[in-house]
Amino acid sequence: MSMDKATPREHLALSLRVHPEPIIVRDPFLEFLGLVAPGEPIAVSFDELVKAAGHMCPTVAGAYLVLRHGLKALYGDEPAVRGNVRVTAYGGPTDFGYGPISQLVNVAIGAAPETGFGGLGAGRFRRRDLFVFRSDDLRHSEFDFERLDTGRTVHVTYEPNVVPASKDLAAAIGPALGNGDPASVARFRSLWNERVEDILEADARVVRIQAVGQ
Repeated sequence: MSMDKATPREHLALSLRVHPEPIIVRDPFLEFLGLVAPGEPIAVSFDELVKAAGHMCPTVAGAYLVLRHGLKALYGDEPAVRGNVRVTAYGGPTDFGYGPISQLVNVAIGAAPETGFGGLGAGRFRRRDLFVFRSDDLRHSEFDFERLDTGRTVHVTYEPNVVPASKDLAAAIGPALGNGDPASVARFRSLWNERVEDILEADARVVRIQAVGQ
């Protein structure tokens, strides 16, 4: 019996009513290796973050919005530079969604905890320890973004509850996971995706930016 071999999918089947702008960055290491031209920016899309996370949810949407608005506060309309931003999360790696968020921050701007790339030679292009967990100061969805070349720092707070969630969503999870019948899964999927879309549509309204030390 022969079976057709599936073609690998490059892009996910995201059919959102909103179209998140990509996060634009420069990567000096990619430039050094000749993988992009000097100064040539690259785009990191919401689709890529969802693919890296393996799912789409309010936390993934929050990681995207925290990154986009936090970096815009540091760089304005210029591309952020990978390896030049330290991100501090107020909590430990297993608190709230900080662990998964740290992985998406790594995808977008390279900032990583102790497992990150250690750099070449004397540490050039180092990404290690650029994502810091403040386990000693637990807060909910709060971050510092520090630009290493200027020291400019902004405090970023993600506030998804600014957008009320449907009361039906919590009730839909059990049947979808329990019996898995198509109607229950479709109902949950619709409400879940709608929640993410509502957050993405709210955009800057769910992210609060405060300058630090200025």
